[in-house]
Amino acid sequence: MFRPLPVVLIVLLSAALPSAARAAGDEPPITGFYLTTRYPAMTVRAGETTTVDLSLRNFREPPQEFALSVPVKADGWNATILGGGQPVAAAMVAPGGSESLQLRLEPPSSAAPGDYKFMVEAKGGDTDLKLPVTVTIGKELPAKLKLTTSFPSIRGTATTAFKFRVGVANDSGRDATINLSADAPKDFQVTFTEAYGTQQITSLPIEAGKSKDIEASVSVPRETTAGNYKITLHAKTEQASQDLPLTMTIVGQPRLSLTGEGGRLSGEAYAGQPSQLTVVLRNDGSEAARDVSLSASTPEGWKSEFDPKEIASLPARGTQSVKWTLTPSERAIAGDYQMTMRAASGGLDESANFRITVLTSTLWGSVGVAIIAIALLVVVFAVGRFGRR
Repeated sequence: MFRPLPVVLIVLLSAALPSAARAAGDEPPITGFYLTTRYPAMTVRAGETTTVDLSLRNFREPPQEFALSVPVKADGWNATILGGGQPVAAAMVAPGGSESLQLRLEPPSSAAPGDYKFMVEAKGGDTDLKLPVTVTIGKELPAKLKLTTSFPSIRGTATTAFKFRVGVANDSGRDATINLSADAPKDFQVTFTEAYGTQQITSLPIEAGKSKDIEASVSVPRETTAGNYKITLHAKTEQASQDLPLTMTIVGQPRLSLTGEGGRLSGEAYAGQPSQLTVVLRNDGSEAARDVSLSASTPEGWKSEFDPKEIASLPARGTQSVKWTLTPSERAIAGDYQMTMRAASGGLDESANFRITVLTSTLWGSVGVAIIAIALLVVVFAVGRFGRR
C-alpha cells in the first residue's frame, strides 16, 4: 500500500538537491559581455612599440555592437585599437563568440623608465566595459654575454678530434650578433659550428635573453708532443665581450714506420739462398713504443727471419736497424715478388711493402757456360778430324 512521504522529509530533500547539483559542477551559466587581456601589466623596453592582445566576448547574450576607445592614455603616447591588423572603432560580437583585438602603444622618444597607465573602453547599449592596462618601461639591461661549458678540460692523443660544447647567452636587453674567435697554440686550428650542425660559422645572431649552443672543434698537428695546452674562446659584440678558457691535455702516442736502408723498399735474393736486407724501424710519435714485434708475409716456401725479432722499447723520435734474412724457395722463378713487413705494438700495426727481385743462381750460370764451351770444342774437333774426308 502506497504511503506519502512525510512533509519534513520532502522539505529536506528539496533543500539538498540544489547543493548536490552545485557539488556535481552544475554552476549557473556565465552570461554577459567581457573585455579581457592575458597581460594587464607588462614591462617593455624603452623606445619600442608594444602590442597588447585584447578579447571581447559574448556569453549567451544577443548580438551587440560596441564602440571602442582609449579614453585614458599616458601623455605623449599614441594608442590605437586594431582588429584584423587594421585600426577599428567598433566591434560586433555574436552570441557565444569573441573578437580578438590589439592595443598598439607607441611611446614618445622621451619616455623615461616608469609606469604608464591606459584605459580601454568598449561601450554598447547599457553595457560599458573598461579594462585598465599598465605598461612599465624598465631600465635597459647592460650589454652582457656569457660563455659556459660542462667540460672545460678534455684529453686525448694528437689524432683525437677535440670538440667542446659551449653555450653562448645574450644576457643584454637587445638582440645581437655574436662574433666568435679563439686564441690557440701555433698550428692549432679552431673552428665553430652550431650544435648538431656542419656549416662552419664565425658569428651567430642571438635574441635578447636567449642562448644558443655551439661546438668548438680543435685540430692538432700529429707531431704535437704530450702536455697541457691552453685555448681561449672569445665572444664579442660592439658593446660587450666574454672569454672562456679551455684546456686540452694531449697524451703521448707512438707512431711507427718501416723503410729500407737509405729509404729503399727493394732488394735482391737468389732462389734457395739466404739474403740479408737492412730495415729501419722508426718511432715518429710522442711516446715510446713498447714490445714491438716484427713479422712478414712471404710466398709459400720462403723463409723470413728478423734480428732482433722483438724490441722491448723504442723511444719517441728513435730508430732501430733490423736485419732481415730472406730465403726464397729453391723453386722460385726469377722475377719480382712483393711482400709485406709489419711492426706491431699494442694497438698499433704499421706495414710497408718491399719488392724482392729473385735472380738466377751463378752456379747454374757457370754450368751452362761450361756446357756450351764443351759443345763448341766437340764441334771443332769433329770438323778438324773428319772434315777432309
